[in-house]
Amino acid sequence: MADHDRGGEVTIPGAGGDPERPAPPARAANAGPVAEDEVTEWLGAIGTEPARPEPVRPEPAEPAGPWWPGTRVTACTVAVGLVIGVLAALAFRHYTRPAEDGGAASRQAAVRAEAARWVAGQVGRDATVSCDRVMCAALTAHGFPGGRLMTLGPTSAPPSGSDVVVETPAVRALFGSSLDAAWAPAVLASFGSAADRVAVRVIAPHGAAVYQVLLRADLAARKRAGAALLHDPRVTVPSAAAAQLSGGLVDSRLLAALAALARHQPVSITGFGNDGPGASPGIPLRVADLAEDDRAARRSGTAYVRSARAYLSTIRAAFHLTPVTAVTPPHGPAVLQVQVTAPSPLG
Repeated sequence: MADHDRGGEVTIPGAGGDPERPAPPARAANAGPVAEDEVTEWLGAIGTEPARPEPVRPEPAEPAGPWWPGTRVTACTVAVGLVIGVLAALAFRHYTRPAEDGGAASRQAAVRAEAARWVAGQVGRDATVSCDRVMCAALTAHGFPGGRLMTLGPTSAPPSGSDVVVETPAVRALFGSSLDAAWAPAVLASFGSAADRVAVRVIAPHGAAVYQVLLRADLAARKRAGAALLHDPRVTVPSAAAAQLSGGLVDSRLLAALAALARHQPVSITGFGNDGPGASPGIPLRVADLAEDDRAARRSGTAYVRSARAYLSTIRAAFHLTPVTAVTPPHGPAVLQVQVTAPSPLG
C-alpha cells in the first residue's frame, strides 16, 4: 500500500530505470477497465523510443564504372562480328555453290551428249537400250528410236532384257557395281571420267560367266573366218591387218560382209579398228578401212569406189552395216570406211 501512496506514481518493473521511457499513469485498484484513450496514449509514448537499426547486409558491389561499359561494348562487338561472319559465309556458299553446281551440271551434260551421239550413230536400231530418264531423253533428241529405249528408275530390276545399258552416274547409284560384275561386264565405249563417266555396256542376258564362255566360242569362230578371208585371192591385206584377222579380233558380221564384197570385186584392206573409245579388251573390231585396189584403179578409176559403195548398200541390212563413208586419214590417201553396228552378237 505504501508504494501506491507515493506521489501517485508507479514504477514499471523491468524498465531498468530508463528515464526516457515514460511510465503509464497510476490507476486505483477499483478504477475498472483501462480506457481507450489511456491505452493509445501509453502506446504512443512507447512508440517514441528510437528503433534499433537492423543490421545492413552488404550487396554485391558492381564493377567500377569504366570497366563494366567497356566489357559490354566488347561483348556486343564480338557478337556483331560473329553474326557478320556467319552471314558472309552463308552468302559465299549461296553465290559460289550455284556456279560450282552449274559447272558440274554443264560438264555432265556435255558428257551425256557425247555418249548419246555415239549410241545414236553406232548402236543398231533394232537393239534395246536401257538408260535413266535424262539419258533416254538425250538419246531421243539425237535420233535414237524412243520405242527401243527402256527407262530405269528406283524400282527397276537389272536390265537383263536389254542389249545395251548406258551406265550414267544415276544408273550406278541404282545398281552399284552389280552391272559390271553380273550383268554388263564389257564396255563398248566410255566418255568422261571419274564421277561424270558414262559407259555404254553390253548386256549379258544370262550373266557374266555365260557371257565369257560365249565370247571365247565366238573368238574361235572369228579366227576361222579371218583365216578364210586371208586365203581369198581377191583380198589384199597388210601384215598388221592380217594379224588382226588371224587373231580373231574382227567382228564376224564384218568378215562376212567383206567376203561377200570380195566375190563382187577385189578388196584392199588397209586396217581394222574400233569406233568406241575406251572399249574393253576382247570387244570385236567393227570397222574396216578399204583402199582402192591398184589394178582396179588403173582399170576403172573412181568407178571402183562407186561400185563398192553401191554393192555394200545392197547388203547393208543383212550384215548390219552403217552407212559407208569416205574418210581421209591424217597420213595417207582417202579410204572407204565399212562398219557394222554395236553390239557384236556372240555366236
